[in-house]
Amino acid sequence: MVGKQIINNVQEILIPKVKTWWHRRNLLSKKRWTKEDPEGLMNPLWERDYELLPYEGLFAEYLEMVLQFGFITIFVAACPLAPLFALLNNWVEIRLDAQKFVCEYRRPVVERAQGIGIWFNILEVITHLAVISNAFLIAFTCDFLPRLYYQYTRASNLQGYVDFTLAYAPKSFVLENNATCRYRAYREQSGRYSLVYWNLLAIRLGFIIVFEHVVFFIARLIDMMVPDIPETVAIKVKREQYLAKQALAENKALVEAIEPASMAQQQGP
Repeated sequence: MVGKQIINNVQEILIPKVKTWWHRRNLLSKKRWTKEDPEGLMNPLWERDYELLPYEGLFAEYLEMVLQFGFITIFVAACPLAPLFALLNNWVEIRLDAQKFVCEYRRPVVERAQGIGIWFNILEVITHLAVISNAFLIAFTCDFLPRLYYQYTRASNLQGYVDFTLAYAPKSFVLENNATCRYRAYREQSGRYSLVYWNLLAIRLGFIIVFEHVVFFIARLIDMMVPDIPETVAIKVKREQYLAKQALAENKALVEAIEPASMAQQQGP
């Protein structure tokens, strides 16, 4: 993830500058500058803006942020430092994008939008996958649940826990090599899974179900508690709607008052 971020930042510095240089070179080859202003520095602002690169949209910017969000949320249990690297990257990214959109690209045409579109649904899907992925990582890769199981079934002080997690090698291996071997697994000496393995498997699957339900419940609770539109904005929207209705009513009353007078003038002597 860090390597991809560094490569993207270098590309965002070099590629726009190369494109801008090539674009201006093509324009200079097509246009004859006057002797007083060979570089076109006295041209109007809109002409200088036209010499910049055409605006290509925000698809690449959204894609970069969504990929970063996926890396952070899905693999955060495996790499806890990922959010820190993402924060540092975004701090640099803000300045790079500001320089790129102000100095390298033309001003984009403003368009009204209700939200970020399909990207919001993509982020929701990534969030659900991240919760499930982290639940599996916690359940199957750490000793949290085996330790808890041992505390409640064997010894609360975890005495003998390491011996509990080791299985004996099969008898054939011991007779052949004349040595006792133990390895980390929950198996009987015959090689079959022991009852402890199946108990832990059931506990882990149960933990995954409980974990993701609790996280989704908390997320839904926060979503219900935080309004989509802030109260101050909602009040201003209602005020604008009220003023619009009032202006429409006043306009209608004015038209009704003017129409009889105009009809009377038309029917005059």
